[in-house]
Parts: sequence; C-alpha cells; structure tokens
Amino acid sequence: MSIDFEKVNAIFTDYDGTIAPVDVSREESKPYPKVEKELIEISKIIPVCVITTKTYSFIKPRTESFAHAWACSNGVEIITREGRRFVPCEVYDKERNIKEILNLARQLLTDVYIEEKWVGSTLAGFCIDWRLTGKIDQEKLKIIINEAKKKELHVIEYSGHPFIDIFSTEIDKGFAVKLLRDFLKIEEPVMYLGDSENDNPAFKEVTISVAVLHKYNRNSKLEAKYKVDLEELPNFLRKVKEKLSRK
Repeated sequence: MSIDFEKVNAIFTDYDGTIAPVDVSREESKPYPKVEKELIEISKIIPVCVITTKTYSFIKPRTESFAHAWACSNGVEIITREGRRFVPCEVYDKERNIKEILNLARQLLTDVYIEEKWVGSTLAGFCIDWRLTGKIDQEKLKIIINEAKKKELHVIEYSGHPFIDIFSTEIDKGFAVKLLRDFLKIEEPVMYLGDSENDNPAFKEVTISVAVLHKYNRNSKLEAKYKVDLEELPNFLRKVKEKLSRK
C-alpha cells in the first residue's frame, strides 16, 4: 500500500467493524485498545472524527479520548467537541413514521435487540440487531423493511453484518464527510476508514479511502482505493502517526 501519509489533514472513521468489534454486545463495545492508542496520538497532530450509525450518547464516551467531532446516526446528528450541532428538519417531520415502524418491529420481533436512535428528545431511527441470537425471522424482517420504505424512511442493510438500521432521513456518510470538513475547516486530503457498503459514499468523498477487512466483509463490495486487514490496522495507524510526526 503506497500512501503519502504526510499529506493527510484528518482521519474520519467508522466505528463498528472498523475500530471496534462488530460481534460483541452493545455493553461490551469499545475501540480495540491498540487502535485507540494510535488514534489518541494521531489526534494530537490532526483532527480525528467518527462517522457512525450509533447515537451520540453511545459513541461519545467510547471515543472522546481521540475524537474531535462525531457524525452520529449515519450523519443525522453532527456534533463537534466545541458543541456545534447540525440536525436536518426532516428528522422532526418524520418522527411519527419512525415510531410507527418501531412499534411494528417490536410486535413482530421479540427475540432481537432493538436500539432506538434519539436526537435529543426526538426519535430519529432504530437498529434491529440479531448478533447475539445469530438468526432472525427473515420474512418478518422483510415486512418491516417494506413498510418502512412505504413511509419513505431510509433502510440500511449490511451484507455479512447481523443488523439493519432504519432512519427518518436519507443522509449518508458522504454527506457527513462534507459537513464535518466544513465545520472543522478541513481541506483534502482526508483519510476515511470503513468496513461496509454503508461507507461507500464516504469513500467517494475523500482522497484516501481505506477499507478495513475482517471475516464478515471479505465478499462485500467496498469502493475504497486501499485495503488493510483488521489485524494490521494498529501498525497501519502507527505508520501514519510516525509520518505525521515528521512534518
């Protein structure tokens, strides 16, 4: 992999499956220690931002050791370390639709974890997560997805990942990249780390796109310019840090 690390002005990164394990419970989720260590050091030199489908209340305490800003709930809520915030109006307009589909999901699926995604006091989406059970009733899931789409909600499915997300608005991670760059006044080149098709819009928006490969995404269609195995990510980030330190 030939990348000019000295020209990286910021690192934006996904959370689940990229810098944190995808196959643990919500309570156990936290960044890999070796990865977090390198991101902390890098954050002292250039901005590091997290772009995730997780909520702010979940992601902030797990990443505040290095993150300068967060794009939460797939970019529905943008918050900087200094407190600047962005939420699209559609989140408030479609809350009723989200609540109706959430109620449907709770009625049909009783053996999975459903994570509500709140923006302040407004429900902006939810995640249906079956990673602990290892299976889900696909027919019932299909009903929920179809009803969500009828209400013009944004459904995100992940190949190889045991969960889906449903949001009130179709903001993607590419939009989040652009907004974070504007908020933090960051110019390209920016590096983006991700591990699923949901990261493809972000990959397309940055100069240095890096897919983090693991056992769940080997067959995923990731549109990144570069690839790194999860086991090598700490070493990869260490090289970034070393190059940046010489600037």
